[in-house]
Amino acid sequence: MSEHYCGYAHSVHTEKWDVSSRTQVIAGRGSVARLGRLLHERDARRVLIVTDPGLRKTGMVDDIAAAIGAAGPAVTVHSEIPPNPSTAALDVATAVARDARTDFIVAIGGGSALDAAKAVALLTHTSMSAESLDGSEEFGAPTVPLAAIPTTAGTGAETNGFGVMESADHRKVYIGTAATTPELVILDAELTVGLPAPVTAAAGFDAITHGAESLLSQGATSLSRAYATESLRLTTAALADAVADGGDIEARSRMLIGSHLAGRALSLSGLGLLHGIAHSITATTGTPHGVALASIAGPALLFGIDAAPARYADLVRALDLDGGGDRAARRIEEIAATVGLPTNLGAIGVTADLIDTLVTKTLDDAVTNNTPRRPSPEQLTDLLRASMQESR
Repeated sequence: MSEHYCGYAHSVHTEKWDVSSRTQVIAGRGSVARLGRLLHERDARRVLIVTDPGLRKTGMVDDIAAAIGAAGPAVTVHSEIPPNPSTAALDVATAVARDARTDFIVAIGGGSALDAAKAVALLTHTSMSAESLDGSEEFGAPTVPLAAIPTTAGTGAETNGFGVMESADHRKVYIGTAATTPELVILDAELTVGLPAPVTAAAGFDAITHGAESLLSQGATSLSRAYATESLRLTTAALADAVADGGDIEARSRMLIGSHLAGRALSLSGLGLLHGIAHSITATTGTPHGVALASIAGPALLFGIDAAPARYADLVRALDLDGGGDRAARRIEEIAATVGLPTNLGAIGVTADLIDTLVTKTLDDAVTNNTPRRPSPEQLTDLLRASMQESR
């Protein structure tokens, strides 16, 4: 560690921040009970709840809708958001919002519901289709204000205005603007109690990799590193307990707060190669995002180890380990295995004929540009082929 940096591993004199927030974040057990009053205070009159069919079946969504309605607003529920939402599904949701003359959207669920709600907020006051979006648009129409209530601990989607959707040709497309950042976020761990173990594992592993890649990203700053480090401290210690016992409210709370902090980190720093590969796997095979991440985490995290030793040292310290960056990558892979996630591509059914497609999609994904060492097509092909054959 250089004395030039006063004992700190990174120079900060070149960092430039412009950080603002329009979001009220409320955390705590039972805090969702405040939602109706909070919406009333914001003059919401016609609320659209955006969620998924599985969550609707639990009764939770209808309970929340009733509580909102008791505070005054009219409530419409759209519960047809699929995993990895397509542009077609987003157009259906947007049509519901337009028909209901929605003036406030409440997103309840995991990353798919929250991302979908951002698209609906963006499109409602336009005549556009989701398929026309590519992330570069400028909008003159106002967006619909948004509240986000995550019921999984993983994506951190409540922390920013951006989301991912799947185009008609099965590409991952980034959507959103700063204006679609939720203005209200409620972190209530009671809403995550009882989430099935496989979903808890996959979502929680997503949060862990958000923290890890935020530390390794070329866009990392001292602020994003602070968020990422604390997120890793919470999530790596709590995930196994949350998976083992769906009623462990302490583990669930740590995961939810850790996921939120990781989302704040990635919103500032960006992600990297691991997420670029995982996005391509999910878009190509439909594999759940957290499972895709686990299947390639070790090799993807190891790839840039020689390009950014100080950043890998940050990751080692955040995980409270001794040794080099390879130990950190192995530890994250070990966590995946401990909670029952696959740790090689062969285990999720990736076959040799898909490799070229995965390479192309990964290198086209914007997050790949943030990685410490961008692979060539040949290097990425070798990395993916090796993971197909390994059994860890």
